[in-house]
Amino acid sequence: MLLYLTYNDQPSGVYWSQVTDVVEHLNTLGGPPVKLVALVSGRDFRATRRRIKAHSPSAWVLPMVPTMKRWKCNTTILAWTCRLLRPTGIVCRGPFAAWMALRMRERGLTRKVCFDGRGAYAAEWEEYRIIDDDALIAQFRPLEHEAVNASDMRIAVSQALVDHWRERYGYKGDAHVVIPCTLGREVERSAVPAVARRDGAVRLVYSGSTAGWQSFDLLKRSLTQVLDARADVEVLFLSRRDANNGALEAAYPGRVAVRWLDHAQVAAALAGCDYGIMVRERTLTNRVASPTKFAEYLASGLRVITNEGLGDLSALVKANDLGSVVEEGRPLPELHAVPPEERERLRAFALRHFTKAVHDASYRAVLRALG
Repeated sequence: MLLYLTYNDQPSGVYWSQVTDVVEHLNTLGGPPVKLVALVSGRDFRATRRRIKAHSPSAWVLPMVPTMKRWKCNTTILAWTCRLLRPTGIVCRGPFAAWMALRMRERGLTRKVCFDGRGAYAAEWEEYRIIDDDALIAQFRPLEHEAVNASDMRIAVSQALVDHWRERYGYKGDAHVVIPCTLGREVERSAVPAVARRDGAVRLVYSGSTAGWQSFDLLKRSLTQVLDARADVEVLFLSRRDANNGALEAAYPGRVAVRWLDHAQVAAALAGCDYGIMVRERTLTNRVASPTKFAEYLASGLRVITNEGLGDLSALVKANDLGSVVEEGRPLPELHAVPPEERERLRAFALRHFTKAVHDASYRAVLRALG
């Protein structure tokens, strides 16, 4: 048996597509069974456990030790779990989970550890101060260094992330696979046709959080330029309402809308738009990223508007005419409604490159490495 370990990750669309769907897919590949072990906050524990088990019925959802400052104490919970389940290997989402799993290997409670690197963790905490705690932030570089160099296998979401590991942490090996953030099964299986429109509007959509690393100030400049220049352009935020997107909605009544939808409703909303926006500032966090929404935009038939230096994706957009890569400070390109045949091409590209089955060889390499 293998474990897939997450620590302090909250249930969300990203968790379903990048954790529970991955565990389900691994269990179709004929290797050892894989069980999700999720250490979650004790706050609303029953509701969180119920939501995770609805997506992964065999998962063990356990309350973590309270407060992030005491995160190392969760090693005891994991040791108890390993003694019961006797895993040959553990896939770890993030440096905290990897540190705990490496302690299990030291104790002989598992044989192999795979670090599932979803981004540049230390850089993200240093650049955006996910938690305003200098002592906790200072732990990230040594934690990430050990996760990268001491693990038996690694998953990276981009080649840019592997390059970052080599540059910052001196990683010299080749025991890794690159698997970008792939489509969740709900999005993959849905084929939502474009909504027929006769109003002549061109609709841009931004799906996801407007948190700091999403570069809202840069996004705002791009959107206000096009909204001021083109009366036929509308913008939809599929986000929780906050001061940032709320201010834009107030400034452009009837042309900017903010909606928060259940994950299952997002594909239909995207299908009513023409362009997906992914404009981000040039930070290390963004330079190695593989945002889930990129594949979701393409699968919904949207052209993607992004900028240079977004993981491996900016080059992919250019090479395959998937949208536009804009220079910072320059206006967005000429925008037109995306015709049905172009939408079909974009969706087909997403299915050829961003489904889990496309990356079966890499997933099987992980399974083989963990025994």
